[in-house]
Amino acid sequence: MHEGLKLWYDNVLPVTKARDGFKGALSLVDYDSGKALSITFWEGSEDLIASTEAEYHKKAIERFGEFFENAHEPENFQLNLFTGDIFNGTFSMDESGERVAKA
Repeated sequence: MHEGLKLWYDNVLPVTKARDGFKGALSLVDYDSGKALSITFWEGSEDLIASTEAEYHKKAIERFGEFFENAHEPENFQLNLFTGDIFNGTFSMDESGERVAKA
């Protein structure tokens, strides 16, 4: 799990963040089951579709496929509701809830 997350954060996320229209990302992890879910936010539907169809995304799944056993084609949703505080900055937490990275 940790090696797969590191590969994702070090190799895929920087390219994703550099794309036009990128607005943010969430990464959800269940350390007990080994499942993870990444959600990205985009300026508009054109940017979202361009990202999901981008060659770098396909290559990342191929390259790191052993870490993303049940990876599938992205599903595209439109934001329906947001409530609560917005995070300002970047951080990552380990399975105990401790922050392990800041940016």
